[in-house]
Amino acid sequence: MKSLLSLVTFVLMSISSLAVAEIQFPEITVDSLNGQSQSFPQGLPANPTIVFIAYKQNQQEDLQAWIEALGLQESGGQAWVEFPVIGRGGALMRSFIDNGMRSGITSDALRNRVFTVYSSRGAFNQSLGISGSQQVYVALVGRDGTIYTLIEGQVTSEKVSQLRAAFP
Repeated sequence: MKSLLSLVTFVLMSISSLAVAEIQFPEITVDSLNGQSQSFPQGLPANPTIVFIAYKQNQQEDLQAWIEALGLQESGGQAWVEFPVIGRGGALMRSFIDNGMRSGITSDALRNRVFTVYSSRGAFNQSLGISGSQQVYVALVGRDGTIYTLIEGQVTSEKVSQLRAAFP
């Protein structure tokens, strides 16, 4: 009986620590490709907002597939933003990287949705519970930092349904 009580206590303590360790969107201040500084998650354009996270240039195709599957628009419609996460090392080449992205994104409306993260990639990922940078991530985030869902990888109809079902 004593070992059963110990097991129940352990399980309850584990469950309560999981609730405390809930992931939150990190508080960051970054610039859009149009040079406008914004603080997140408070500055998200809506509550909630679809947030796309990518780490490599070749992941842009995956993001574009998500955007098309969700029927998102450059301006208006459902709120969404992109966060290319470059990391601290890219800060030295920030101007070059941002200008390269601007040359590929000519629409001002779209540039206003892209916010490049030049801070610790590890800290950013850890705060979101992300373990790597090989995949894109799509999150539904509230202005208070609540992450309603975090989805890894390429778009599928099941993942689109998962994202849509997460809207409060």
